[in-house]
Amino acid sequence: MKHLAMFWHLIKPFWCNRQRLPALALLVVVLTLSLSSVWFSVQLNQWNGNFFNALQQLDGSLIYPLLQQFMLIIVALVLVLVYADYLKKKLIIQWREWMTRDLCSRWLSPDSRHYRIQLGQQEPDNPDQRIAEDVFLLVDTSLDLLLSFLRSVLTIGSFVVILWTLSGEISIPLGDAELTIPGYMVWVCLLYTLIGTLITHKVGKPLHRLNFQQQKREADFRIALVQRRNHSEAIAGQRGEDCEQQALAQSFSRVAGNWYALMSKERNLAFFTTGYSQVTMLAPIFFALPKFLAGAIQLGGLMQIKMAFTQVASALSWFIYAYKDLARWSATVERLSHFEASLFADTPRPEAAVAAKPSAATDSVPDKSANVLEPQAVPLLQASLDLLLPDGRPLLQRLRLSLTPGKLLVLHGRSGIGKTSLLRTLAGFWDGYYGELATRVSPCWISQRLYLPEGSLKSLICYPAATQRFSDERCRQVLQQVGLGELQDTLEHTDNWLQRLSGGEQQRVMFARLLLNAPELILLDETTSALDIAAATSLLQLLRAELPKACIVLVSHQLPLHQLADEIISLEQDEQSQPANITRLMEA
Repeated sequence: MKHLAMFWHLIKPFWCNRQRLPALALLVVVLTLSLSSVWFSVQLNQWNGNFFNALQQLDGSLIYPLLQQFMLIIVALVLVLVYADYLKKKLIIQWREWMTRDLCSRWLSPDSRHYRIQLGQQEPDNPDQRIAEDVFLLVDTSLDLLLSFLRSVLTIGSFVVILWTLSGEISIPLGDAELTIPGYMVWVCLLYTLIGTLITHKVGKPLHRLNFQQQKREADFRIALVQRRNHSEAIAGQRGEDCEQQALAQSFSRVAGNWYALMSKERNLAFFTTGYSQVTMLAPIFFALPKFLAGAIQLGGLMQIKMAFTQVASALSWFIYAYKDLARWSATVERLSHFEASLFADTPRPEAAVAAKPSAATDSVPDKSANVLEPQAVPLLQASLDLLLPDGRPLLQRLRLSLTPGKLLVLHGRSGIGKTSLLRTLAGFWDGYYGELATRVSPCWISQRLYLPEGSLKSLICYPAATQRFSDERCRQVLQQVGLGELQDTLEHTDNWLQRLSGGEQQRVMFARLLLNAPELILLDETTSALDIAAATSLLQLLRAELPKACIVLVSHQLPLHQLADEIISLEQDEQSQPANITRLMEA
């Protein structure tokens, strides 16, 4: 029941939204076509009785018309099954597309949910695999299980009456009395499948856990391969191939180890299910043989009993035959539910952000939601806060910031003091602080790890805006300005730019993005580290000239760039080793 509740929570947004009617209509058509196959099975059962009776009597006047009838039934059945499968696949892609868009929109939400759950250590393993693979498995397996289950229910309802009627009753002598069992083949079928179901569940119970682990370890191995491909230059430069081979071999050994455990359990289950299905084909003949030998039924009746028993037994054995799919389905539901829960869960703030006493900078610990300053009361950004590490320990205290348009500020301090953490906080990514933080603009943070997705060069420099927003002429002009003029004729060229462009060229692309998108608050985290001083100075001066109203906050260990700053902010500690106030060291 727990997995059914999880499943309903996952699918409810799709099947209960306003656009559900076309999908519901398609589902009804698929169900109708799939379930109509049961009607054809009933017709084939009737045909079997007539055909084998005619065959026993050597009645050619009946045999040949029955063969023609058989061809018509088969042609119609093939058409129904093919279109049912075709329309089911259409429903799968519609459902999968909607669910993929929904999860992606929440994962890549405007509040940077994908990044926050990483910082808060809430991210489930391999979110890419959850969206790309698990959504498909959920949709495909769910529809298959639903259709097979409903077919089984309808088959039981259709064939149990036939089996009850054909089997008649059987009398079992009990001393001086007799026990008469009407429709005895139905009771035999029920007992037969009940025993099979219990054995299947006992043998196959470990499959849920093993399938869950297999999906996780396959995804871990795939991510490991992608990481090696993305860092192939560094691996080649440091001659790390042998080390990487060992790491990949170790990662795959976990895949193989779980696979061996999985195949062992599936082998044990297959021993039973394969034998069970083979016995099911002959069991009805064995149970009905006394009535046939006594002349109570003809060959046609025996064949009808065999087919009806097989249909009812197969339908009642749905749990047995679907057990592997159910184990895979439940593991997929659990993984997707955990992923979705992480998208809805509140990112926990460090404990000290809630429970610590206020520093001298504040008289109380304000609630951020209740103390955001009115936009018109601040410049671009204003902050009065204490910054914390993820474990709640103080990082920077009594910080005062007021960022105004047209200024260039440099954050100065040794490595690890908290410059990047402060930029993350100003960018709105990190909730590990208490105090006041108010902004009336959307900051643009360029991190040390540059993001260059595959695509055309124009899409690269226009990111995150659409390429249609800027003319080719404007893009060429910007490339020329940032020193990438040799690329201005390749705007529509698609390449793996992360490998093609050097580190310095990649950083020039970042400046091209800034010039095109023109953000009002720019946060640069070592964005000129791969450039020489002259190039870095030129690009910063260009940025200030082209975006005179923008405020720029720069983190850089290139000391000559500090001379360009209107203000340098030191994050160093004072002589008593206490966290220092932000100190103004220079003013232009």
